[in-house]
Amino acid sequence: MTPTELRRLAATLDAGVTHHAVFTGDDDFVTELLDIARETGAPRTRVLRVVADALDSNIELMREATIASTSARHSALVLTALPAFTLIATELFGIHALGFLLGAPIGWLCLVIGAGASFGGWKWMDHLRRRIPTPSPATGVMGDVVAEILSVTGIRKDVEKALRASGERWGLDSEWTSIADIRAAARETGIPVSGLIRADSQERRRSTRFTVREATERLPGQMLIPLGVCLFPAFVVLTVVPAVAGMAQGFFRSSS
Repeated sequence: MTPTELRRLAATLDAGVTHHAVFTGDDDFVTELLDIARETGAPRTRVLRVVADALDSNIELMREATIASTSARHSALVLTALPAFTLIATELFGIHALGFLLGAPIGWLCLVIGAGASFGGWKWMDHLRRRIPTPSPATGVMGDVVAEILSVTGIRKDVEKALRASGERWGLDSEWTSIADIRAAARETGIPVSGLIRADSQERRRSTRFTVREATERLPGQMLIPLGVCLFPAFVVLTVVPAVAGMAQGFFRSSS
């Protein structure tokens, strides 16, 4: 369910529409949230809006990571395919570099070296692209839900068990461990626990955002390495050397 749909559902509940079919449907995530709110007595609309805000932040970060990864992939494709387009251009201009690559042992050697370097450069750049972490849309959601519940009421053992099970299904096991540690520390010190848990969730999202953006900003510089080590030499071997050889062959044929 999208953040907009969650807010629309919260507005529907605010309007007094409480029929079961209106707000559960087939979405297990929403059903679990509403069941947890119902069991604890926490305001369902507040829980839904808190989750919607968290999802908004996470989805925006996911979009940034996807755009950066896609841009890097397109750049790698263009750079890898550049020698092929250049060879076609040389044929159109009558240089016949392709004939050199396919017509002599030295040309075959250039073809093998250039194709291998191009493939290696593509794989290297693709590996760098894949190193951009993919953030989870649920990062910090469990902490926000627990903090919202604890701000108005306590959590019984059965509800705690249900929350832990939901965290496992959402892939947030580490968040629940952190929440348990914070609750234990708060009981010893008397510090209000809901604010600590909410701050922990915000810090998780901030840390994830920093990691993604750092990887995104470092990617262009990292991609220069395979460009210089693999793709540029491949371009020279596959286009410059055959083009010069093709022009030389044409010159000698015309002068003889």
